[in-house]
Amino acid sequence: MKTISIIFKNPLSKAVFVLVFCSALFYMCNVSTANLSNVVVCTSISSSGACESGSSAFPADVPKIYCSADLKNAPSETKVTFTWKYNGEKIASTDVSAGSAIIYSSLTPNGTLPAGNYSVTVKINSDNSEPVTKEFKVE
Repeated sequence: MKTISIIFKNPLSKAVFVLVFCSALFYMCNVSTANLSNVVVCTSISSSGACESGSSAFPADVPKIYCSADLKNAPSETKVTFTWKYNGEKIASTDVSAGSAIIYSSLTPNGTLPAGNYSVTVKINSDNSEPVTKEFKVE
């Protein structure tokens, strides 16, 4: 069995190789310093786009449901996906691109919503992002 080895004649070439290798690894992985906080579900948002007050239950005839979140440490054009579900099944999805800001998505029903369990999951489009899910009911 043959072994392949790379011999570096000086320490600088070894350091450059390691730097290039690590940079390539970082480039292949989609990692970000961006994070989400204050994820809230509500029926009205302020002029800044933030939910004015959160709720975990809504009437079936609600005209619109919002989900807002603080996107922090995010470079411009950071993609965030809001996925809305009813009884575990996806009913809508919205992508928002922004830098550090308050972001939001909304669910606008056509008529009344069926009673049941709903959720919205907010996820930054990066390999190291943990999704945040908020559950709510329609009664």
